[in-house]
Amino acid sequence: MSTQRPDVAVIVLAGGRSRRFGRDKLVESVDGRRLLDGALDAALGITSAVVVVGPPRELPPEVVQVREEPAFSGPFAAVAAALPQIEAAVVVVLAGDLLEPAPLLPLLVEALGADPDADAAVTVDSQGRRQPLLAAYRVAALRAGIAGVDPHNRGAYTLLDGLHVVEVRDPAHWSRDIDEPDDLPTC
Repeated sequence: MSTQRPDVAVIVLAGGRSRRFGRDKLVESVDGRRLLDGALDAALGITSAVVVVGPPRELPPEVVQVREEPAFSGPFAAVAAALPQIEAAVVVVLAGDLLEPAPLLPLLVEALGADPDADAAVTVDSQGRRQPLLAAYRVAALRAGIAGVDPHNRGAYTLLDGLHVVEVRDPAHWSRDIDEPDDLPTC
């Protein structure tokens, strides 16, 4: 189990439409628990400062819940809605539909801390793509990057615009997400 860090917060994005899935994928059962619970456990494994962005859900009492306005206006808008709740120096942005993100969170925080010039440490998946929704950001740099930008309907990759980024390779497919029912693990 990871050690909680008071200098780190986590934003869990849980507000998408699940169009390709056809229903709210975050309530789907994976190993007898909601898919969202895996992200929450990963977040609470490194910090008690967790903000979930999305519609009202049953969450642990210590978790803060906010909603982007308007609803469904994208991951950039969700991060912008959560940032006012963040008091830590580092924030991990975490998509709620990831199967096994917990091992990557401390690696991201460590990679960011190891490079004083870095603004973000971003997971690179098995196909070589940066995953801005599984990344650690210096809060000051993230706030500066989104200041004055209309957050509505902006893509997740624009969170990285202008930031000095270090990459963290995902050695075991921990960044795998669920987009369609066939993506769910089979027993």
